[in-house]
Amino acid sequence: MTYGSPNKAKNILKIAFKAVSSCKVWISTILILVLWFFTTLSPIEDRSLPSPYEVIQAFIDLNNEGILLKSLGISILRVLLGLLLGIIFAVPAGVLAGGSKLGNIVVDKPSHMLRSIPFPALAPILIIFLGIDETMKIALIAVGVFGPMYVNIRDGVRNIDPKLLELAQVYHVKKSTIFISILLRGTLPSFMTGLRFAISVAWVALVTCETVNSSIGIGYILSRAQEFFRPDQMMACVIMYAIAGLGSELTANILEYLLIPERRLDRKSRQ
Repeated sequence: MTYGSPNKAKNILKIAFKAVSSCKVWISTILILVLWFFTTLSPIEDRSLPSPYEVIQAFIDLNNEGILLKSLGISILRVLLGLLLGIIFAVPAGVLAGGSKLGNIVVDKPSHMLRSIPFPALAPILIIFLGIDETMKIALIAVGVFGPMYVNIRDGVRNIDPKLLELAQVYHVKKSTIFISILLRGTLPSFMTGLRFAISVAWVALVTCETVNSSIGIGYILSRAQEFFRPDQMMACVIMYAIAGLGSELTANILEYLLIPERRLDRKSRQ
C-alpha cells in the first residue's frame, strides 16, 4: 500500500496536468467572455451591446417561442445538404483538372470564375431558375462549397508523385485500384483541408440564403431581430453560428483522425 500511493499521486498529477493543458485553447475565449461581462455592467440605456444575461434571456424567449431548436436544426440540415452537393460536383471536377490536360482546359477557368462571384450576386439568378424554396438555398451553399473543395482536390491530384502512377502502370495494376489507392488516398489530406474551408464558406452562404423567403432558420431569426432592433437576439444568432462552426471543426477533426492515420502519428510525435 505504501509503495502504491506515490504512483497514484503521480497518476493524479498527470491527469490534472493533461486536463489543464487541454483547457489552454479556451483561455482566450474565456477572457473574451469575461471582458464582455464587465463591459456590459452599465445600465442598458447607456450601452448598445447586450449583456450575457440578456442574451441568455433571448435564448429562453426564442425557445419559448418554439423556433430556436427548429431554426438550428433546419440551418444545419441546409448546410449538410449544400456541403454534400458541392462535394459531389467538386471531386470529379478536381480530379479531371488535376489529372488531365484536357480536363484542366475544360474545367479550370469556369470553376475559378464561379468561385469568384459573390453570394449576393448569385442569389437573384438562382431565384429565377430554381425559385425561392429550399432548392435555391441548398444550391447557393453548394456553389460556395464547390470553390475551396475544387481547388484543394485539383492541387492534391497534381501533387501526387507521377512515379507512383508509372510504377502502377508497369505492373499492370487495375485502374480501380489506382483510382482508390493512389488518386483518392493521395488527395485525402488536400480533401480535408478543402473541407475545412468549405464548411466555413457554407455557413457564410447560409446567412445570405436564409434572408430570402425564410420563415425558419438562424438567418431568419437574425434578419427578424435586425428588423425589430433586438440586439440580444442578434448576439444569440452570432453565438449559434459560432457554436455550429466549432461543431463543424470538431467533426472535421474526427474525420481526419479516422481517415488519415499518419497525421494522427505526427501529432503524437510532436507531443
